[in-house]
Amino acid sequence: MDYIRSVLSLIFAISVMYILLDCEIKHKKDRFLLGLYAAVVLICDGFVLLNFGYATFMKLYPLLVHLPVFLAFVFISKFKPIKVFFILLTLIAISTSFSLVGLIISSIFGSSREIVNIVCYILYIPTGFIIYQYIRPPFLYMMHNTDKGWLGFCIIPLSYSVLIYSIAKYDLDNVIFGPIVKDAVLLFIMTLSAYILILRFFKQTREHLTLQNEQNLLMTQVAAAQIHFEALEESQEKTMLYRHDMRHHLNLINSYFADNNKEAAQNYITEVEKTIEGAAVEKYCSKYTVNLILSSYIAKAKNEQITVETQIDLPEKNAVSDMDLCVIFANALENAINACKTINSANDRIIKIVSKINHNKLYLQITNSFDGTIMFVDDMPISTDENHGLGTKSIAAVAQKYGGMYSFTVEDRVFKAIIIL
Repeated sequence: MDYIRSVLSLIFAISVMYILLDCEIKHKKDRFLLGLYAAVVLICDGFVLLNFGYATFMKLYPLLVHLPVFLAFVFISKFKPIKVFFILLTLIAISTSFSLVGLIISSIFGSSREIVNIVCYILYIPTGFIIYQYIRPPFLYMMHNTDKGWLGFCIIPLSYSVLIYSIAKYDLDNVIFGPIVKDAVLLFIMTLSAYILILRFFKQTREHLTLQNEQNLLMTQVAAAQIHFEALEESQEKTMLYRHDMRHHLNLINSYFADNNKEAAQNYITEVEKTIEGAAVEKYCSKYTVNLILSSYIAKAKNEQITVETQIDLPEKNAVSDMDLCVIFANALENAINACKTINSANDRIIKIVSKINHNKLYLQITNSFDGTIMFVDDMPISTDENHGLGTKSIAAVAQKYGGMYSFTVEDRVFKAIIIL
């Protein structure tokens, strides 16, 4: 039964690590390499187990099992190794705690190894459910949004794992038949208390970051509203100006006709029409507010000799507010224009805007060419310039607000932002 418990413990730990690290193996090549790696590790572990015995294998367990598992998840996970290490140590602490709970229960019935194993079997499924339902969300949020403090978090489970290993060497005989159960239980209680504090810290940090994101989103909305009002004011000023000048235009046209100079009158009328069309807000969709934002930024792009291609199907009524749409378009287009401006050849400066409804979801895609390199941290583009890099965070905040999805990718010198709301 010890063999079964060890195998189940390993399966439980790997499964929960996969969930906590939100892993996804997309490419067949990665699956093949991971399968080959697992096969090599299993052959090596089997060789040690068959030739040196179970006791020796358990003494070498950190080297034969923990280290290969850590390296595998560093390969398939999108998080930094220190975060993967913390999750691994957490799972080690949980797995060894199953044995401690079993030891406490078995001590009541005469310290039976079978009882320890049965208790471990019983604890796997409910613990996995609790981890997925209650522990996974704060863990994932912290890993996605914070990069500092993880070394300090690792000290607690690392100390626990080292002390437990030094006490028992993962051999139940050293605990069942030794006077050290109390020490192991005391370590378990101390570590459990520390994890309760860690989870409480995660919760408070998440609340703080959520509030900060909401404040940043509000500031971005205010900035988008300012852009909206500026565009509206500019449009109204031009309309008033042309209305004021219309009398002069008509007088001049009448003079041309009085002199029977129809060609000059026609040319002048054409020039006036072009000027008025340039002042009007171009209609890209049914939302006037969005049209103002798009007109403003597309005009800026054209002034920078940037080609803008649009395919916009945005109905007047949808679940996303005009202000949030302005946040997305304003930030995405501002970033796209700034990226295109650095390209030397005007022919290579291209921005594409696509918007459509698909399965009752609003799909937005803004792509732009760029020159240079874009750095990513946790799938988010970052900028070393001060006060830059907030645009994509604002877009992500809007997507999260509606429970939607977002992605930022780079391929063949094209930056692509996709938002589904």
